[in-house]
Amino acid sequence: MINPGFSFKYNGVPFEELEKTIVETEKGIKYTLSDGLCIECRIERFLKYNVIKWTNYWYNDTDRNSGIVSDLWDCDTTAEFDADPAKNRKNKHSVWTTDTLKLYITDGANITDYDNMAYATRFWPNETLKAANHSGRSGMGTSPFFDLNRREKGVLMAIGWTGQWNAQFERGEKDVRLLSRIEGVRFYMKPGEKFRTSSVTVLEYDNGQDNAHNMWRRYIKDCVSPVGKQQRDKECPFSAIFWGGISTDALKRRWQGIFKEALPFNYCWMDAGWYEPMKGKTCAEQSAEWGTVGTWQVSKLYHPGGLSDAVQWLKEKNIKFQLWFEPERINLNVEPWTEYMKPMHDPNDKNVIIALHKDEVAEALIEKVSELIQRLGITLYRQDFNIGPIPFWRLNDENDRDGVNEIRYINNLYRFWDTLLERFPYLLIDNCAGGGHRLDIEALARSITLWRSDYCSIWDNAPEGYQLQTIGNAWWYPYSGVGYGPTLGDTYSFRSAYSPGMTVRTWEHADFEWEVGATNEPFDWARKYFNEYLSVQHYFTCDFYPLIKNSKETVSWAASQYDEPETSSGIILAFRREECPFAAADVMLGGIDESKTYEFINADTNESFIFSGKELAQNGIQLKIPNKRESLLIKYVCY
Repeated sequence: MINPGFSFKYNGVPFEELEKTIVETEKGIKYTLSDGLCIECRIERFLKYNVIKWTNYWYNDTDRNSGIVSDLWDCDTTAEFDADPAKNRKNKHSVWTTDTLKLYITDGANITDYDNMAYATRFWPNETLKAANHSGRSGMGTSPFFDLNRREKGVLMAIGWTGQWNAQFERGEKDVRLLSRIEGVRFYMKPGEKFRTSSVTVLEYDNGQDNAHNMWRRYIKDCVSPVGKQQRDKECPFSAIFWGGISTDALKRRWQGIFKEALPFNYCWMDAGWYEPMKGKTCAEQSAEWGTVGTWQVSKLYHPGGLSDAVQWLKEKNIKFQLWFEPERINLNVEPWTEYMKPMHDPNDKNVIIALHKDEVAEALIEKVSELIQRLGITLYRQDFNIGPIPFWRLNDENDRDGVNEIRYINNLYRFWDTLLERFPYLLIDNCAGGGHRLDIEALARSITLWRSDYCSIWDNAPEGYQLQTIGNAWWYPYSGVGYGPTLGDTYSFRSAYSPGMTVRTWEHADFEWEVGATNEPFDWARKYFNEYLSVQHYFTCDFYPLIKNSKETVSWAASQYDEPETSSGIILAFRREECPFAAADVMLGGIDESKTYEFINADTNESFIFSGKELAQNGIQLKIPNKRESLLIKYVCY
């Protein structure tokens, strides 16, 4: 069993050698060093999910500076594994068997068609494997989710830090040392100072990867995510997206077209460009201007009524409103609304970040955004962050306080999000950050990511990218979303984008060709498949089974199963890619109850077929797609 553990040096002395008092508290264990510095390791156990989480809180309640904390690992613990079986070849690296211990490292959101895919690395005794993100955004480069696995046994591990993290795995003969931290910290604490550092969440398993990741998804859904809690929506939005520079009159006109065609959206998503000093009239002009942020005043040119009239008009038609912000960045071409951190040395870069490491700036941010949410009637607050913060954090650190600006900044980011959720019990936060660049378990506890990668920004991108990303995302979290389009009418492409949440981009921009009906969109097709998507949407947050290994190859299939045990039902979603020579694929389904009977219905042909659970458990099922670049959606019930 994994036990909570951390390590650091204090004035060069290892923590285990320090004189200290240890007291158990209601929340965990509190360590007080001889000079008064306190570290409280808060421990949460979720026995139903076999999950343990710990977070370290630091207090200097004295009237003097503390000593220097260095070499801090917020997670320093050990997982036990059996020794490797005897080698059967001279070259051990040619051996890849189910007995090989593997570490699955997950890609971040890097604007590729395979964002968030996990890759296995063989892990041998006396080896060390390392991972870290880029630029101070937790989901950029590498994602902070790991799976250490051999056969049925393993450990899932998530680092909770929405800044710059670092992980290290050190293998012995019969164990693996798990380490994670905030990168580059070395600090003293000032009198009265307090903050928290990174958390770690661990799930140990011995019943296979599929079961482990489904238990993890249930843990995220039940205990972590704000979705469905209090007055919040139980599902992610199905929205139509519009650029903020579309006028209120044009927005209403387009929605009237959507209502006329009976397209079943439940959200209006307004993205960037709704604020002063935007003046562009065309898509190209607005795309060039949108980054001039920092006033957070509604543009009177586009929205004479201040947007609240548009939101109210939509509300009367049962459409909720989502609005884009990027409050942490200021472009110095506008008058800054608050204090900002000293910029980098590039005189041509006008972008800075606000001084969120200061509590008074955090208070100002809370009040500014709260006022806009209240006044405009926003149901879903979308927060972007298109800048790497590390140079600002580190440039402004004081001597012997390396990492403190980052720590205080991220603490206040959590405070900001937590306060919004407390003040507005109906509010969801969409955490974008350039498309999935701030994705970690602490962010998941406060937000969802409805634009999981800026791969969505590529118009009519490869459908296989959606397939790859959805399977990769689903391994780790039940809620995410994509931007689809703008072209409608391609069933293979549209089904490839089926995810827990979706926004349709067909009428997004200000130019005439983006008006509803301007390009003779296939509205009959849209009604059919938009409603099909809504009919199966909730399954994408249920138990997930990847039926075919996630592959980048166009000669392969992609297939997944989503199972809802509570209703004894589920779906299978499969794709035969454009160069795939195989018209059938045999797969083994997950979650099968051998005592039940299963009825499967093809969503395209309405053909139904019945198998016993025993047959399915023994033989699996054959999926058939007669033509290349086609999809298959099967719904099933069991009784």
